Amino acid sequence: MINLNEIEIEKLPKKRRLIIQFALDFPNKVVLMRMEELAMHLNVDPSTVVKACKGIGLKGFHELKEILKKEVHLTRIDSVFSGMIKDIEDHPDAYKIAQEALLGDIMLLQKTYESQSMATLSEVASGILSATKTYVIGLGHVGIVAKYFERLFRAILPNVHANTEYHGELYSNMAHFTDQDLVIAIGLDKCPRQTLSAIKYAKSVKVATTVCIVDSIHSPLIQECDHKLIINNSNALYFGSMIGAFSLGNALFHTMASMQKERTVAHFQFFRKMASKDKNYV
Repeated sequence: MINLNEIEIEKLPKKRRLIIQFALDFPNKVVLMRMEELAMHLNVDPSTVVKACKGIGLKGFHELKEILKKEVHLTRIDSVFSGMIKDIEDHPDAYKIAQEALLGDIMLLQKTYESQSMATLSEVASGILSATKTYVIGLGHVGIVAKYFERLFRAILPNVHANTEYHGELYSNMAHFTDQDLVIAIGLDKCPRQTLSAIKYAKSVKVATTVCIVDSIHSPLIQECDHKLIINNSNALYFGSMIGAFSLGNALFHTMASMQKERTVAHFQFFRKMASKDKNYV
């Protein structure tokens, strides 16, 4: 049987390479897709999917899915959670679904950690600290991630702004972009057109630093940003990649806190003092 990890996909034509790389990045998604759905998702013709499969020695898309199913199974059986996975098979569906969701998130975080460049995380953290303002763009359903970043980072820095709404709010903040700012663009699953437009605009006005947080190397944001933080999204659940995004936010916060120890300690001492004074907690 063909080992997908040993395929030299760089020798494939661009569109066929895109298809095979997507299958390697998101096997859990691809095994649940029909060929037409995959083609539509990647904006290619269904016949190109067939050619991509044959280009790596397979008979067609069905055989690719069969291999991916085994790859996913082997990955899980070989993980440290193999005992839990076996336990899942002996329980009713609702129980199984809940455990699959939890296991998926744990595996996602593990793979996200393994693929991160700590040097890049440090550079991004340093850029946020030195920026006059930091804008975090997370439109649509990923807005909760942008708001989380804003709330977290403001424990250290006052000038962090989340952009979660299309049109007005985003345009208003774009008008204030300067060459002393840092812009973070979050694009998970599919990248909103306005998120991409905002990053391109940031480059045009020579914003100091641009950062993207994405779950695929094929995201259009990759080519536009100075720094790329990529989340592993092996979970088939719709909101799966957000777990990795929240985790990267935590990593950036702790990195910044370490770089600004005195400032961070002073802030939290102030929080503790005010909470005690106002008797906030029972």
